Amino acid sequence: GGPALRGAAAYDAAVAEMEATLAANRDRLDTATVRVLEQSLQTIDRAVAEARAAIQRDSGNAYLRGQINANLRAKVNVLRLATRALTSAT
Repeated sequence: GGPALRGAAAYDAAVAEMEATLAANRDRLDTATVRVLEQSLQTIDRAVAEARAAIQRDSGNAYLRGQINANLRAKVNVLRLATRALTSAT
């Protein structure tokens, strides 16, 4: 695979690591915080899934590709904030 596939693999690995950290330590966060985080991540995941489905129908659509990338960056940012909250909660 080219650079895009390597980038996607790195993204997937980073997300998986942060999700595992969050799952293993979620009891250290306030329940309201966990609820907001989960809702945010679900919203982002839905948006990514919808854009990926749409891009299957219109593979050349640069706008959809941009939306997917923006949503994936948002997910990474939410997970980064959550893992930072964990380190400050100790």
